[in-house]
Amino acid sequence: MRRIIAILGSTAVAVSAVAIASPAQAANTISGGGASFPYPFISACAADFNAAGAPTNSGFDIQYTSTGSGTGKSNFTKGTFVYAQTDSKYSSGEPTFGWEYIPNIGGAIAFPINLTSTKTGKSLGSSIQLKRTTLAKILSGNITTWNNPEILKDNPRIAAGIPATPITVVYRSGNSGTSNNTLQYLNAWAPTIFAKVQDDFSTAFPGGKPPASSQTGKDNATVMSLIVATPGAIGYVDFGDAKGFPVARIQNAAGEFVAPSSASAAKNLAAQTNVGSNGLVTLDYNVNVKGAYPAAIFSYALVRTDGQGPNGLGVRQFQNYVIYKCGPSRAAQLGYVPLSGAVLAKAGELVQLIK
Repeated sequence: MRRIIAILGSTAVAVSAVAIASPAQAANTISGGGASFPYPFISACAADFNAAGAPTNSGFDIQYTSTGSGTGKSNFTKGTFVYAQTDSKYSSGEPTFGWEYIPNIGGAIAFPINLTSTKTGKSLGSSIQLKRTTLAKILSGNITTWNNPEILKDNPRIAAGIPATPITVVYRSGNSGTSNNTLQYLNAWAPTIFAKVQDDFSTAFPGGKPPASSQTGKDNATVMSLIVATPGAIGYVDFGDAKGFPVARIQNAAGEFVAPSSASAAKNLAAQTNVGSNGLVTLDYNVNVKGAYPAAIFSYALVRTDGQGPNGLGVRQFQNYVIYKCGPSRAAQLGYVPLSGAVLAKAGELVQLIK
């Protein structure tokens, strides 16, 4: 579902005022979009920013459409989006104008599971423990039922109640930064199973084809709805969209089975210090920190630095707000991780380049 942040008048007077001032308002409207991974966070930040007033906001109206990282990158290059958001770098089609990646929020990739115990009738999703290679085998279609011996071995406490339910893998269609980052982790953990890292998950499966029983959704919200409706389903989404639904505990490099949360993802991302001059963070996929959730990522704003795009001041004000105000105050409650350390320092430098 495509979702847009907008500010609407609630009274006849307000509507009249908007109509009279529409040319000026239109001139100050900043259209952006892209990654669905950070949508719950970016949309909340946009609403807060739009209502903030001076000196935070010099009269700009931020809009954000959740299209997926691939469309975000493409529309930014074409100029359809004044700014964009992506969870993966360009593989081709980079803009010819001056621009930068700016890391502005972190978060966890969660693996929701729809599975019910045969003993208690209750959900097992949040109790399921998966080694990283086991997760890769499940998502590739190499493990096809939940009572597979490899799964039972790592779940002795609940093994008697794990059913023989067939596994349905639910993945993102099209070009997706969430898919790209999931594939980066799977490739690091099980390169012989997932050999490709790309935005399109559908052709990254072993043999280039999805498992026969798989399903696909156009965005994280659709993936989540398919998992909720399908017994035996597992998929991957941002923790912000999965929050409240049972998700797997994944084994980290320290040998612990850890559930995704703002706190456990923060322990992973705090250890990610390899940030390049262009803002991209080279992730360590085997962070050996106790309590760290092993699948966490950064999301990036795409912004112009050549001064030739519209409303550069508004874009700079918004990104400054996201990084320094909205992140610290809103990220954790929405299931995300604010920037810190070397990544925060680099993001602060890059924001100043927006013109």
